[in-house]
Amino acid sequence: MVRILTLFFLLNLVSISTSQELSDEEIQANFNAYFDNSRVGIVYPSVSLTKNVGENTSVTGRYLVDVISAASMKSHFEVDGVTSATSKDEGGGDNTPDEVRHEMGIGVTQILGSSTFSLNGLYSTEHDYTSKTLALSYAIPFAKKNSTIQVGLVRSWDKVFPQVRSWKRDKDVTTFSGSFSQILSKRLIAQFDVWYSKNKGMLSDSYQVVEILEGNSAKFLEPKHPNERSRKAFGIRTNYKLTDISSVQIGYRYYWDDWKVKSNTINVFYQRYLSNEKIILGLGVRSYFQSKAEFFSGNYTGNEEFLAVDSKLSSQFSLEYQVKMILDGAYFSENSFLYNEKIQYNAKFNFYHRKTDIADWHSNYKNLYAYIISFGLRYKI
Repeated sequence: MVRILTLFFLLNLVSISTSQELSDEEIQANFNAYFDNSRVGIVYPSVSLTKNVGENTSVTGRYLVDVISAASMKSHFEVDGVTSATSKDEGGGDNTPDEVRHEMGIGVTQILGSSTFSLNGLYSTEHDYTSKTLALSYAIPFAKKNSTIQVGLVRSWDKVFPQVRSWKRDKDVTTFSGSFSQILSKRLIAQFDVWYSKNKGMLSDSYQVVEILEGNSAKFLEPKHPNERSRKAFGIRTNYKLTDISSVQIGYRYYWDDWKVKSNTINVFYQRYLSNEKIILGLGVRSYFQSKAEFFSGNYTGNEEFLAVDSKLSSQFSLEYQVKMILDGAYFSENSFLYNEKIQYNAKFNFYHRKTDIADWHSNYKNLYAYIISFGLRYKI
């Protein structure tokens, strides 16, 4: 999941770099946690620093560490003669059932005349996976800055070497994105997005297990996915000013790929100022509808060309609710310990519910319930 969050972070670097002014010099620190009813737990604190090194240039450094624990990582299955979740060198139990991942990133933003160029790089490593990612973006305004065109490229080179296997495989991802933003009135701005991603290499999770029933017995095999996947999406986002202190954001996204997965995403987010604009409160909901991959099945009777149990490939429906609060440090004018005009506190809570038509391969649940918690602060240098 955290690798998905990393890609989302980079794609947002591409999509939000619309301003022709450098970001504020600041330090950000966040503590994030994810828990679900499948006994998956993730804790991932992060810190970043943005510093201007000239009138038109800024540099950002970022570090994140996450610890992931999951029941499926500790389970044991005889897969092709090798016991899953077991060290291939030492035998016995897996000596690293809880994954620890370190991620380092650095980025440069450069204003070139009226346009903005950004270059960001990330490197992450854990005991069975490494990833290198490069993200480029370019944004140029026109029509008296009422319109903006953005283009972006994200390129990832991953290496997969499961602890329970002797092989090492590659995964390469190339993602192109583009958007057109338009100020339509004093109250309304809209953005149209397009997205294309080409995935090659190891596209399955080697720790997952496919059960094959043979009469009264069963055997377990590794999943087998196609080694290429072309993914496409387009969408529209709008931000409408309701009053001087409130706004609503509405978005829609349609996705499809050559694995025959299709999805529709609708999201609504309401935001308003409170307490003399020292507090921002946000409430949002996101709904998601997806069809299954053409080769995905809940019941395999033989060693077929493709074998998949990943619940992300099942037909499904999900709802996610979000509560977000941003608190200006000036709010604590009567508390000398918390008061600081340079600090902004933030907190976010998400509740996520997903229902798949086929139960998860490990938990045997059709319903996933997850909680995502985030606390942090921004300090303007």
